[in-house]
Amino acid sequence: MSALDFPPISLIIPNFNGSALLKANLPAVLRAAADYPGTAAVIVVDDGSRDDSAALVRSEFPQVTLIEHPVNQGFAEAIHSGVAAAPTEVLVFLNSDVSPAQDFLAPLVGHFERPEIFSVTPLVLDKQGGCNEVSWRCYHLQSGRFRAMQWAPPAIFNHPWKTLFASGGSMMLRKSMFTALGGFLPIFKPFYSEDFDLGLRAWRRGWISLLEPRSRVVHDSGSGSIKTNIAAKYIRAVRIRNHFLLEWLHLPARDIWLRLLPGYLWRSASRLVTFNWVYFAGLAGALIRLPEALRLRTEIQASATLDFWTLMADIEHSQHH
Repeated sequence: MSALDFPPISLIIPNFNGSALLKANLPAVLRAAADYPGTAAVIVVDDGSRDDSAALVRSEFPQVTLIEHPVNQGFAEAIHSGVAAAPTEVLVFLNSDVSPAQDFLAPLVGHFERPEIFSVTPLVLDKQGGCNEVSWRCYHLQSGRFRAMQWAPPAIFNHPWKTLFASGGSMMLRKSMFTALGGFLPIFKPFYSEDFDLGLRAWRRGWISLLEPRSRVVHDSGSGSIKTNIAAKYIRAVRIRNHFLLEWLHLPARDIWLRLLPGYLWRSASRLVTFNWVYFAGLAGALIRLPEALRLRTEIQASATLDFWTLMADIEHSQHH
């Protein structure tokens, strides 16, 4: 690709009480935007912060477009506000606790020459330089549970892999496809699993997500706004709730009844013995949303063009090519 071939992009950063993170990581984002051969704009969506995040952006980063929510609306709505304001077809979602390499954009954007590409994720590293498991995702059923496959990056890792979804904290994607999918579903509010569901819904329409290991970001997962602003037990309950909802939205009915339901019963009994009320709070939250989940499931199945397990096999196989 020549410099003229690089499309304009918009980088969207949702923020809630993340003044320190913006101060630490926005300079790296701006260096990456300046390094990009095409035009790159940075948008920060301040989601009702109570700290000085908005004032910091206005005073120290005037080249950044600032959108302000008067009250906190959650991750998905912050992203949706950024998407609505972005003038470009190619978007990047970055969490405020992510620091990108200066050259991370160009390897991602090259894939969008293919019209079937929905999203591309960089290789996500931790602060020590180790590969984060969120970089690549594929799932299977094991011991009555829908689990992420374990993996490790190869010694030479310079070609893309198909992945089930790109992490909402560091992904490049097409605005038109995101909009066609309806964005992040509100059933997952306030956070977690909405990117997983988005990638699945895209795949089932035949739209592809990739991991591009030549592009790299560092994610300091312990410093994000969710973990620093919200009680740990509530976060765990939401994670549990949304994992149930994912299964009910997407897995084949036969697998839910024959393979997952026995696991639900066994885990419920074991959690009862150990007085693990967080698990039951998550389960209750999912059951309350079951009618909505069934409605959404019908819509997803109606537009699906790929068999669920054929998709998983294809993604797993992509590691070897």
